[in-house]
Amino acid sequence: MRILMLALVAAGFWGIAETAQAEVLAAEEAAERLFSAEEIDHEWFANQGLSSAVPRVVKDLQEQLGTLQTIEPCAPKCLARFELGEFTFDIAVTSKGLISSLWIDPPVVYSASLGDAIAKFEELPGEVSVYISGDGQVLGELNGDSVLAVGSTFKLVVLKALDQLIGAGKLDWQQVVEFDDAWRSLPSGQLQDWPSGAPLTVHTLASLMISTSDNTATDALIDLVSRGSLETISPLNRPFLTTRELFQLKRRDATEIRRAFVEGNFDERMRILSGLSDKPLPAVGDLNTDPLLQIEWFFSGEELCKLMDAVRHLDMVQINPGIVLKSDWEEVAYKGGSDFGALNFTTALTATDGKRYCVSATWNHNVALDETAFSMLYAGLLHHLK
Repeated sequence: MRILMLALVAAGFWGIAETAQAEVLAAEEAAERLFSAEEIDHEWFANQGLSSAVPRVVKDLQEQLGTLQTIEPCAPKCLARFELGEFTFDIAVTSKGLISSLWIDPPVVYSASLGDAIAKFEELPGEVSVYISGDGQVLGELNGDSVLAVGSTFKLVVLKALDQLIGAGKLDWQQVVEFDDAWRSLPSGQLQDWPSGAPLTVHTLASLMISTSDNTATDALIDLVSRGSLETISPLNRPFLTTRELFQLKRRDATEIRRAFVEGNFDERMRILSGLSDKPLPAVGDLNTDPLLQIEWFFSGEELCKLMDAVRHLDMVQINPGIVLKSDWEEVAYKGGSDFGALNFTTALTATDGKRYCVSATWNHNVALDETAFSMLYAGLLHHLK
C-alpha cells in the first residue's frame, strides 16, 4: 500500500565496456546531453540495465514536456526545466563521464493556474476527487466531498485516535508492548516477519505505520486503541477493518464471504469478522487482484485534510514526504494509500512564510491505475502552491 515514484537505478547489471573515446562529462553536462538528445547513444551509460531502460523513459518525457530549456545546478537535487514542465532528479556519473545511476521524480506539467491543474484530473477515467485548502479556506476542489476508497491513508484515523489517548494519559509514546502474533498482516512493511514477543514502543509502531505504511504495525495500534475509538472518529467506516481482515476478505476463494459482508448490516459484518479471527493469513498470491472497492476504507478529500491537520504536528507524519521536496517547504506531513483500483495522496505543507496548506487527491477505477500519471498531476498541484 505504498506509493512508488518513477525511478531508474544501476544495480549491478551486465557491464558495458567504457570506451576510450567516451567524453568525460560532469553530472549536469551528462544530464543536459541526455535530456536534449534526439538520439540517445547506449555508450553514454555505465551498464546495460540503464542503456536499455533510460532511452524509452527520456523519449516519453520529451513528448510530454517538450524541448529542454536548462539544467539547474545540482544542490543537492538536480532540476530539468522544459518548455511545458519540469522534474527533479538524481544522477551519478563515473570518472569517465558515463551515467551510472539515475532517479527521476514525478514530472510537473505546467498549468496556467491552480484551477487548470485541478481540471486535468477530470481526464482520468473512473472517479476522482481533489481537495486543496490554505489556512483553513478552500482554495480549489473537484468532487472534494465525494467519499472514495483511499487505501492506507485511513491510517491517519488510527494515528489521531492514538494521539487522543496519549493526550488523555491512557497510553504513552514510550510505552513498550510485546509483539502479538494476532497482529501479523501482509506487506507493505517489515514487522510481519518479527519474532513473537519482541518489544516495541508505541512511537515505533506509529512511525512504521505512517512512514512505511507497515500493516502489521497498524493492526497492533488498532488493537491498542480499540475498534470503537476509530469508529467514533470515522462512523462511516463501521466496522472499522484491520488490514489483516481486509486481506482475509480479499482472498480469491472468499467470494461468498465477501458478498455477505458487502450486503450485511453492521451486526452481520461483525459476525463475519469474528469468524475470520482464527483463520490463517492468506499468502500474497492468494489475493484477488481485481479492484474490490466495496471492501475498503472510505473518506472524502475534505475529511482527509481535517484528519491530517489534526496530526500534522506529530513527527512520524514528517518522516516520509511523499513526492514533495522537503527543501521547498518549512514543514511537510504526508500519508498516501493504494489498493487495487484505489490511490490517494494527502499532504500537509507549511510554507516558509507560515502559510499552511493541505492537498488531497483520490482516484478510484475498476481497472489497474497509472500511478505515474496520477503522480504527475498531483505534482502539478504542489507546484502552484510552491
